[in-house]
Amino acid sequence: MARKFTTDDCNRRKVLQGAGALSVAGLTGIAGCLGDDGEGNGNGNGNGGGDDYPSQDLRYIIPFGEGGGTDTYAREMVPLIDERLDVNIAIENISGAASLRGTGEMMYSDPDGYTLAAFNPPSTPVSEMVNPQDFDLEEVTGVCTYASTPFVIVANPEHEIEGYDDLMDRYADGDLEIFSGKERGGVDHVMAILMQNLHGLEWDQYVGYDGTGPAVQATISGEVPACIATDTGAEAAVEGGDVDLVTGLVSDGTEVFPDVETITDLGYENIDFISQLSRGIYAPPETPRERTEVIADVVEEVLQTDHMQEWSEETGNVIRFGDGESAEQAVQDAYEIIPENVDLEAIREEAN
Repeated sequence: MARKFTTDDCNRRKVLQGAGALSVAGLTGIAGCLGDDGEGNGNGNGNGGGDDYPSQDLRYIIPFGEGGGTDTYAREMVPLIDERLDVNIAIENISGAASLRGTGEMMYSDPDGYTLAAFNPPSTPVSEMVNPQDFDLEEVTGVCTYASTPFVIVANPEHEIEGYDDLMDRYADGDLEIFSGKERGGVDHVMAILMQNLHGLEWDQYVGYDGTGPAVQATISGEVPACIATDTGAEAAVEGGDVDLVTGLVSDGTEVFPDVETITDLGYENIDFISQLSRGIYAPPETPRERTEVIADVVEEVLQTDHMQEWSEETGNVIRFGDGESAEQAVQDAYEIIPENVDLEAIREEAN
């Protein structure tokens, strides 16, 4: 149970911050401390965090379908966060529009710290650049980052595809025509087009789904022959023999599948600027920092628990904490780097 914090706690926090000596345990909840005037004394946006935050249930929006990487991490982390905050956190899968539907739900919510969303730059920023929205995603409030995740390609076993070169040959020969991943206009679709243009992966039709989970399921069922997936979202299907792992799309490889051959191992041009996700938690613009820091501190504590450390070691799913500024920087980086490397207008035409 999260305890309330006193003025002495707040004063002690200031001293420790100056000395750079805060432990995770000491941080948990202290970020919500208020000054004597009731206003936030952190770098909030003036709404006042309140020393009783959180005092009601929270929403944790996942803008993808169930079974994907973002959902998988949430199902591990959120119950541990929930019990430390002593409130209920409702996980809501709100998929659609290449993650923009759920992200928009968060962006338009009250900036009171009670609505959070998990999305993964450059993924959702790419979707917004291809399909511009009324909200300004660059104004989002970063809570924290908690992991990084690379993409892979998996295929239905009946095709007996042996690596990326073989996959290329199958599409070139016309044995395969459909390629898949998350929704059209989203990051997977952009990667598919980049592989088509840079590597010569000659797919004829791209079919998009509302998350890695549904895309992998479509590959298992034979609805599509192969798809792009996060390593996290593909892990269970690969280990169960339901899909074959074809290749890794990040030059550094993947800790989930440490032995997989990557596209750069084979001499193909790397697409690392788009094929590695920074998993983050975000809040609406102008959410007070003294509130988001309460969440960030608890996430940091949770990531260091035996449960999460053992889960990470057993599955290869990386856990790595970064603060709110890191989360915001990941969004900013996407808006700077992607337009330099991707013809967004061509992607829009392809998506439509």
